[in-house]
Amino acid sequence: MRYRTLGGKRRGQERLTDNGAEPPSFSMRIAVIEPLPFGGLLHYSVQLADALAMRGNTVELLVAREHELDARPGPARRRAVLPADAPPAPANPTPAQRTLRRARTALRLVATWTRVAREVRFGDYDAILLGGSFDMALTACYGLLVTRLTGSTPLAHVCHNVRPFNRWGGDELYHSSRVTIALLGRLYPSFDLVFVHGEHSKLEFEATWPPTRLAIIPHGDERLFSDEPPPPADEARILFFGAWRKMKGLPVLMQAFDALAQRRPEVRLTIAGPAVPEEGESERVLAWAAERAERVEVLSDYIPIERVRGVFARARVVVLPYLASYQSGVLHLAMTMRRPVVVTSVGDLPHAVTDGVTGLVVAPRDPQALADALGRVVADADLAERMGAAGYARVVDHSGWPGIAERVEDSLRPLLDDAQR
Repeated sequence: MRYRTLGGKRRGQERLTDNGAEPPSFSMRIAVIEPLPFGGLLHYSVQLADALAMRGNTVELLVAREHELDARPGPARRRAVLPADAPPAPANPTPAQRTLRRARTALRLVATWTRVAREVRFGDYDAILLGGSFDMALTACYGLLVTRLTGSTPLAHVCHNVRPFNRWGGDELYHSSRVTIALLGRLYPSFDLVFVHGEHSKLEFEATWPPTRLAIIPHGDERLFSDEPPPPADEARILFFGAWRKMKGLPVLMQAFDALAQRRPEVRLTIAGPAVPEEGESERVLAWAAERAERVEVLSDYIPIERVRGVFARARVVVLPYLASYQSGVLHLAMTMRRPVVVTSVGDLPHAVTDGVTGLVVAPRDPQALADALGRVVADADLAERMGAAGYARVVDHSGWPGIAERVEDSLRPLLDDAQR
C-alpha cells in the first residue's frame, strides 16, 4: 500500500523521501503532539514518538520549549515550538499568587492550543497523534477546534484517563462540571481513533461517552529513567511516588502505615512528589508526616528525572493506594526499577500486576488490608527481590515500546486506507 500525504498544503501529492525515492510501504509521516512540558504524559509521548521513528516512520514530536526532556535526543525529530510552562508557584502561595498563577496558566493554554491548531491545519502529515489532557472546558473547546481542522488527515488521541478527575477541593473524585462533560461528549467522537490503556478503560469509555472508535495499547515501560534498575534496597522502606491527588488515597496509606508501624517499628515511608494544595490533601499530609518525622520522609516537590532512580533505589516496595485510576505510569516505573508493587484493585491496575508474583493487589479504601500486604513484602527482602525481578520481566516483555509502536501502526493503517479511498 502506498500512502499519500493526506493533510496540509500538499494534500493529494505523493510523499517522497529526501533523495526522491518512494518510502517503504509501511512508512508514515506522523506528528506526535504533547502540550505538557513535564510529567508522565510527556514521558509517554516522547517514548512513543521515538519508538514509531525506530520502526521507519518519519515522526515529528511537537513539544513545549524548555520541556523536561529537552536534553535527551532521539530518532523522532524534536520541534520545541509550543509555549514554555508558566513560572512555578511559591512554596506557600498567597491567594493573589495562586490567582496570578492560574491566569498565567490559562494564557499559556490559549497560546499552546492556538499553535497546535496551526500545526494540525497546515502540517503535512499522514496521521496525527494528540496527547495532553482534556480535563478542563478550555482545553476541551480547543480540542474540538483541532478536530475540525485536520481535513482528511486521521487524528488520534491517547486518552490516559477515561473520565477527568476533580482538580479542586471536595470529596468528589471525578470532575463534575456539566459544561466540561458536555464538551467531552462531543470531543471524543470527533477523533478518528482514541487509544486507551486496558480492557477496563475501554468498557468504561463505552459506558460513559458516545460511540467512538477505540483501540487498546499498553502503558509502556519507563526505561528512559534508567538504563539499568538499581540493586535491591537494604532497608524496609515503602515509597509513594507522584502528585498528591485525592484519587491516590494518601489518607488510606497514612492509616495503613500507622497500623503497620505498631507491628514493625523498623518500617519507613517516603512520600515523594509535588503537593497539590487545590485538592485539599497537602496540609493534612504534611502535618501527619511532621508528627512521624523519624519514620516518614516527605519530598514535596516535583522529582526531576535525574533524581528518580535514587528515590526508587532506597525503596523495597512501591505502594499505589489509589481510590480510582485507569492506568499508572508510576506502576510501570516501579516495575522498570525492579521494585514490587502493592496496588488497589481499581481500573486496569490489577491487570498490570500478577497478584502474588509481581506484587500484591488489595481492595481500595481498606487500610488494614493495605497494611498487611505492605508488611508481607517490606519485611521479606528475598520476596521483594523475587517480585521485583518478575515485575521487571513482565514490563519488558509485555509493555516494551517496539510492540506498542507496532500496535499503534496497525490501528492507524485502516484510517489511512479509508482516507485514501
